[in-house]
Amino acid sequence: MFELIYARSVEKDLRRISAADLKRLRNGLEKLREFPNLPSYRQLRNHPLADYRLRIGKYRVLFDVDWPARQRHILKIGPRQDVYEP
Repeated sequence: MFELIYARSVEKDLRRISAADLKRLRNGLEKLREFPNLPSYRQLRNHPLADYRLRIGKYRVLFDVDWPARQRHILKIGPRQDVYEP
């Protein structure tokens, strides 16, 4: 099991999401504790913010992994068209 650590900016990202989508996102984020046993994650190449992304419906969760500490750092959450912009 991994610990999830949220960046301060993620709280702002979550306020912009509807209640129905927020419930789905929270369920998906809990599954992130079982990383890397997820079918919908990908390692990103040359991304300035994160090393991995998780797809939850139309939303993307960008995160980094601290393997020795068994932590996942959630860095950004948003719709696909907005989340990859720096």
